[in-house]
Amino acid sequence: MTSDTAPAPARPAKRARLTATAADLPVAVATALANPAPAEHGWVDAAGFRWATQSWGDPGDPPVLLIHGVTSNADTWWRVGPALAAAGYRIVALELPGHGRTHPWSGQHRFADIAAEVIDFVRAAGLDRPNLAVVGHSLGGMITAHLSIAGLRPRVLVLLDPPTMTVAEFEVYVQDPSERLYASVDEATAAVRQANPGWSDGDVAAKASGLTQFDPDAVLAVLLKNGDWDSGLAALRDKRAAGLPVWFIRGEVEAGCLVPDFAVPAIEAQLGADHVITIRDAPHSPQRTHPEATLVALLRALGPSATQRQSTRGLRPSPRPTGFGG
Repeated sequence: MTSDTAPAPARPAKRARLTATAADLPVAVATALANPAPAEHGWVDAAGFRWATQSWGDPGDPPVLLIHGVTSNADTWWRVGPALAAAGYRIVALELPGHGRTHPWSGQHRFADIAAEVIDFVRAAGLDRPNLAVVGHSLGGMITAHLSIAGLRPRVLVLLDPPTMTVAEFEVYVQDPSERLYASVDEATAAVRQANPGWSDGDVAAKASGLTQFDPDAVLAVLLKNGDWDSGLAALRDKRAAGLPVWFIRGEVEAGCLVPDFAVPAIEAQLGADHVITIRDAPHSPQRTHPEATLVALLRALGPSATQRQSTRGLRPSPRPTGFGG
């Protein structure tokens, strides 16, 4: 999902919201966020086709796999990727089949089946290590939630606004005239900039890139043939996910978050309230509009890397829970 609009049910009155600025980040992370390093572009052969990737950081650092949302590509991580690498992680952002430069679409649309393809990628890329963490946004979050069912147990899963939406709601969403395949980057850029005037040039470019590269059949199948989306909760209740640490990061419905407030109590009950983070005023894609708060949340979920444990030179301590506003 990439849309940042959604119906706004009533919000619980006293759930804490995270706010953050660059001052809340480790110095090295804040510096990388302000001046993002370009990605290393690569390819991985797995599951019968070539996966496009973007990577940052030292290959010897603990790996973090980033999985983007529908109609998007790895460009969505253009700031988050290098910032997490500055915290001591090896960041690999893949492009899902039928998205970005990973073509053709394999024909798989069920979350567990795509998760199985992702696992093939993980193994071929040499990321199948005990210290692997996986972060998935939207569709990527749904796929991440199904990894254990498909046979992979990373050390931690982080779900970034995986929607709770019905098929009927998706049928309305796919009629959005701006969420379509564009013939040129220039055309897509103009449309994205008009729809999102507050976005940075880099995020406009990232979104526009994705909107010129996806397979419409793949997108429609994923959105309309998986039944109602439940933010991944059913998959995480499977016995194969038992004991697996899971963090859940969302925005606010008034800003376009696709996890409605009525769904949050069940998410907190299943994952633990301390593992559910709501970013104040953030939409469905907080990495675009609230990168500082998104990074504070991600770093809390991922925990300190080996690099951070070995040396804190140039790093501020990680923000404490007092960074949340009431």
